[in-house]
Amino acid sequence: MGRILDSIAILNSLDKKRVVTHEGEKLHPSEILLLMHLFHVQNTNVIAIAAKMGLTKGAISQTLKRLKKKGLISKEMYPEKKNELSIQFTEKGDLLMAVLNKSKKSLERKYLRYIKTLSEKDKQVVSEFLDKMISIMAKQ
Repeated sequence: MGRILDSIAILNSLDKKRVVTHEGEKLHPSEILLLMHLFHVQNTNVIAIAAKMGLTKGAISQTLKRLKKKGLISKEMYPEKKNELSIQFTEKGDLLMAVLNKSKKSLERKYLRYIKTLSEKDKQVVSEFLDKMISIMAKQ
């Protein structure tokens, strides 16, 4: 039992410590997470991003400022729609996203190869366990 809890703690810690360096810029997990979100939903507002990611508007605004300063995104307000943002990836941002997406797909393939070795019963147990862990963590 202790080993399972230790493994969960290690996974959580690894994700929080993962700093990516791209073209001389260090990107922290919060920045990477926001970039991945923006990759899928580019025209949005800070309130919607904060709600979806479970963060404050201030945290999102500060992270967007850092990403803009690092030359990864450009952002503009829509004049006709108050609080709506137009966020575009710069060339540097597009290159980074290609690297991040390639890395994510590689990791997913490794996970899938392992999952395919499990019996259907084991897959069900793992799935239910992970769902329960997410539920517990979401309530914290």
